[in-house]
Amino acid sequence: MHQRKSAWIVFFVTALCFLGSGPAHPADVLDFAVIQPGQPGTSQEAQPVMDALAAYIQKKMGAGVTVKGSYFNQLDPALDFMHNKRPTWGIVRLGFYSEQAQAFQMIPIAATRPGGYAKDLWRLVVPAQGPEDWKGLGGKVLGNMLFEKDAAACLLFGLPPDRLPFKLEGTFHPLRSVRTVIQGKGAGAVLDRSQYEAAQALPLAKDIRVIHTSAELPASPVVWFGTPDVRAQGLTSVLLGMKEDNDAHSLLKLLQTDGFGPADPDLPRYTLGQKGAACFP
Repeated sequence: MHQRKSAWIVFFVTALCFLGSGPAHPADVLDFAVIQPGQPGTSQEAQPVMDALAAYIQKKMGAGVTVKGSYFNQLDPALDFMHNKRPTWGIVRLGFYSEQAQAFQMIPIAATRPGGYAKDLWRLVVPAQGPEDWKGLGGKVLGNMLFEKDAAACLLFGLPPDRLPFKLEGTFHPLRSVRTVIQGKGAGAVLDRSQYEAAQALPLAKDIRVIHTSAELPASPVVWFGTPDVRAQGLTSVLLGMKEDNDAHSLLKLLQTDGFGPADPDLPRYTLGQKGAACFP
């Protein structure tokens, strides 16, 4: 009996040692997803940029770490991926964070800085001769951040979408939507800060005017899915150092951000509650 018990203990300890060792421990994996619903292009076109970012992170994090990146500019494939192949971290659009932060346990660890700005602004533009108040609009309002309707309506108007006098409609071509509005085929268009600045440099700028501007909003955050660990600290350090790293300059241009900054402290308050409830708890 004693021999049998001793043999069991040896087997148990050996099994624990075997389970505790292995060449591909999950702690060595830093796979990520960039989720930007409404951005132009395709996942295939964006994959070389994801590969470049993955290679940069992998090199900076050191030996033994593997990194793979995926890109989504459509909501349903992104949600399917998150439910079935949850990555370790990601860069997500504000609307996606607002609607899905609780479902996927998103913890902000850094912030993007598009155009060098720490905050974003959304503007509702209409034809130059359009109404002066958004409450007088009817029809459809276009914008590439409007694929996440619940979040967009709350972020811009402080109301759920079913209480607005117009319909929100997502588009992959925000500047083209401005031309649509000028032609009378849409009630208005919503532009983020960089899109509005681009529109101001075009001849169509004289044919539109702003009738509503959001409060300052967080830019797309970098998030950790689940409880951050020591890898999150290392990753954050790498991201925050990219702006001063000559090897990262061309990569940052491809990512359309002027480096990364600390996580926006205001971000957690933009998490939506249950569907149909008040905008922000």
